[in-house]
Amino acid sequence: MIEQWFEIGQAHLGQGGVSQVLLLLGGALVASVIGRWLLNILQRGAQRTTYLMDDAVLSSASRPVQALIWFIALTLIVQLLLGESSFASWLPKIQRAGVFLILGWFLFSLIRDYSAEARQRARAGGKELDEDLHLAVARTLQAAIVVLVGMGLLQTFGVSIVGLLTFSGVGGLVVGFAAKDMLGNFFGGLMLHMDRPFKTGDWVRSPDRDIEGTVERIGWRQTLIRTFSKNALYIPNGMFLNIVIENPSQMSHRMIKAVIGLRYDDLGKMKTIVDEVQALLEGSPDIDQEMPVLARFDMFNDSSVDFFIQCYTPEVHRAEYTRIKQNLLLAVAEIVERHGAEIAFPTRTLHVQSQSG
Repeated sequence: MIEQWFEIGQAHLGQGGVSQVLLLLGGALVASVIGRWLLNILQRGAQRTTYLMDDAVLSSASRPVQALIWFIALTLIVQLLLGESSFASWLPKIQRAGVFLILGWFLFSLIRDYSAEARQRARAGGKELDEDLHLAVARTLQAAIVVLVGMGLLQTFGVSIVGLLTFSGVGGLVVGFAAKDMLGNFFGGLMLHMDRPFKTGDWVRSPDRDIEGTVERIGWRQTLIRTFSKNALYIPNGMFLNIVIENPSQMSHRMIKAVIGLRYDDLGKMKTIVDEVQALLEGSPDIDQEMPVLARFDMFNDSSVDFFIQCYTPEVHRAEYTRIKQNLLLAVAEIVERHGAEIAFPTRTLHVQSQSG
């Protein structure tokens, strides 16, 4: 189609010289203004609908359409100036290459704008959307477009795709050995997006490595984890294939467990205190009564007699969990004090036996 436009343009322009060039530039300017005006009208109309695709198509088509108009005008001018020179034989290839690039630009922008609009609408509407998976799919499609456009350009300029694929099959082993770490990180990122052990915003830690913090970004090569000291920790995705990852953000409950020691002088009050603490736990609205709720005398320690409490709260967020735990421990301390007992601290009693003579 572009070649037909060139032939029509050459037939109509004739040998007018500078006037023909000015005519082409003026026509391109008018077409550019009209195209932009029409796209603006369509965009305003699309904003009144709830469809994502029409907004994405119109917003991503604006610049490629302008580029296509000026590309046609400039190549017509070049063809007019070159005439029958030897360089003119390259123009059909340049035309096809330009169309490939502009079409690839449009599709690349379409995927980007559609993904951004979908995520923005989901956040505005309070809907659940897996943003990491959404971005992974968008990046995969964009990478496929880049590969297809590159193959089209190579084919346009006479490079055999079949021969290139044959060579890549032979040289793939060499490249694989040279870039095994990069491939490991790529497949590690792929597994993260498929298995979903964590997502952006999760609190994760690894007992195998000194890793703990909040996930900020999951890329194809590396993952960014912000530690609690606010340091940025960049971890190659290939590492996640070989280490254990704990995701506390996926907890259904958080356990509250504590050991309280009383003085040996308060051993006679132990049962009463433990029974009252048990009643406190069973009556607390912050404790899940479907889970084990325990307050038990535990052991005779070196400097104290100990009882433990163990229960679970459905509140998993750290700030609220620590508030519940604090209130519970303070209430236990009040029970101990109310019964005239004291919480023990390490002590040692020395018995001295007197001897006569």
